[in-house]
This record gives sequence, C-alpha cells and structure tokens, in this order.
Amino acid sequence: MNFTQQSNEKSYSFYVSDYECIIYRFMSVVFSSISIISFILNIRFLFIDHYRLKPLVLNLIINSFILITFSLPYILIQSIKCYPIQSYILCYFQSFLSFTCGICVMYTISLLTLIQYIKLFYNSSIIYRIIEKNNHFLFVLICWLISLFWSLPPLINIRPGYMHEGKGFDCSLNWIKSDIYSRLYLFFAFIFIYFLPLFCLLYTNIHILITIRQLIYKRYPLIPKSKEKISIDTRHHLIDKFTVIESNRLKRLRIDRRFAQATLVIVLHYLLAWTPYTICGILRMFIAMKYIHYEIPSMILTISTLTAKMAVTGQSCIYFYAIRLLN
Repeated sequence: MNFTQQSNEKSYSFYVSDYECIIYRFMSVVFSSISIISFILNIRFLFIDHYRLKPLVLNLIINSFILITFSLPYILIQSIKCYPIQSYILCYFQSFLSFTCGICVMYTISLLTLIQYIKLFYNSSIIYRIIEKNNHFLFVLICWLISLFWSLPPLINIRPGYMHEGKGFDCSLNWIKSDIYSRLYLFFAFIFIYFLPLFCLLYTNIHILITIRQLIYKRYPLIPKSKEKISIDTRHHLIDKFTVIESNRLKRLRIDRRFAQATLVIVLHYLLAWTPYTICGILRMFIAMKYIHYEIPSMILTISTLTAKMAVTGQSCIYFYAIRLLN
C-alpha cells in the first residue's frame, strides 16, 4: 500500500474559500443530523422491531453503524476546522470503508427485492428452497464478498487506487487514471456496482406491480358453473370455501403490493442518492480521457460524495419507513 502517492497525484492546495466552507459545514450538519437520527432509529429497530430484522435487513443496520462510527468524526473534525485532513492513511481508510459499505448496501437492497420476486413467482424452484434453508445469511456473505472484491484492489494500490478529490475533504476512486487497467476497472465498476443493482430493482418491482395489478382485477366465480342442481348445504359450503380462498388471495396481494410500493420508494432513494456520484465519476473519467473539456466544481464532488454516504447511513431507516408508511 503506497501512501506516498501524493507526488504522483494532482497537487492539492487545499485552499477553501469562505463560500466553500459554508457549503461544507452545511452539508456536514445535514450528514451529522441524518447520522444521529439513523443511529437512534436503528437502535429502536433492534429492540422494538426485532421481529422484522431478517439477516439482510440487519445487514443494512450494520453498514449504517460502521459508516457512522468512522465517518462522522472525520467529517465533523474537518467541518470545525474547515480544512481537509491531509493524512493519506485516513484518506485510504475512509475511501475503502465508504466504498465497501456503499456497495454492500446497494447489493443488499437489490437482494431484498430479488428474494421477494423469487418467492412470488418461483416459490417451487430450487432457488426458493435454498433461500428458505439458508435464511438469507448466505446472501449477506455474498454481499460482503462482492463489496470486498471491488474495494480491496484499490486499497492495496492496484489500479486505479484511491485519491483526494475536490477540495480534499473526501477521498474516492482515482477517476482520472488513464491507463487501460484503470479504465477497465472503472467501466466494469459502473456496470456491476451501479447499473446492475438498479436494473434488478427496476425489473423486479415493475414485474411485481404489473402482476399484482392483473391479479387484483381478476375475479373467480364463487360457485362453479354446472347444469346439475346443487343442494343448499353444498352451496353454502362452496361459498365459504371460495370466500376464504378469495380473502386469502387478496390479503396476500395486499401484502405483496405494499412491499412493491415500499421498494419503489427505495428505488427513488437509490436514484437520488447514488446517481449524482455516478454521474460525477463518469464525467471525470471522460474528462481524463479528453472526450469532454470541462472541470467539475470541487464542491459538487464533495456534495455528491456526502450524499452517497448519507444514503448508506439512512438506508435502513428508509426501508423501515417505507414498509410502515405503506402498511
């Protein structure tokens, strides 16, 4: 791990104007407020809503705790001084931590939706039996392994590495690396870290909502058509039987519809939280390759980074809020 990379990177003056200081302090206050609220609510979820805490949902809370614990003091110190911490060790550590937790949260949310989709449409498949047997712990492990697969190489100085960005308040992937290995890494990172989970969220939820809408408007006759006369007792029995079936079907559909609506709220949160950071990353890569002649304002990079961190700290709260709101 090379922490003397400063000479190979763009030289940062770390000059912060009063206007930029005000913006960073404001964003720091917002981040701190969201972190504190999320921390309190997550504690509440652990004690009060523990029956809802399946392994994947618990994983959202764990990621929130990790990022709050290590990022909040880092951001508060910088906001008080209004000057970036220049330690490359802390820079690398913060980048690795944020990147790992961010990927883990994105895949966790995608898997929550995908599992519900499999339960709804493929409840007799082998995959469904594997899901029920392993109780989702296997999927939590998969999320962390995928996260480490993408975040560890830059940490051990495999291209593209991590670097200070913007005014130096935050560190992230080195988007401006122009060698072929860095470009390939960044290209596949966009596909597998941002677009693949997004595609999974959109496809599964749209399919669920379309199916639910079709089933809601589908009706079954309470008494089967037959030319033979049916006794009164048999008729009453059939009415009771089909009424119970219809009631259970509608109840199940209401639950599935609420879940689909809740996850659509999560999709919106996903887009608002991660799209700005992704767009900034794509633009910086194109600028480095000289396809675009433009320089992104430093504070835009800082704001997009802090927004992505807020998404990690508040994702579990968004999930619980969406479920409760649409009950």
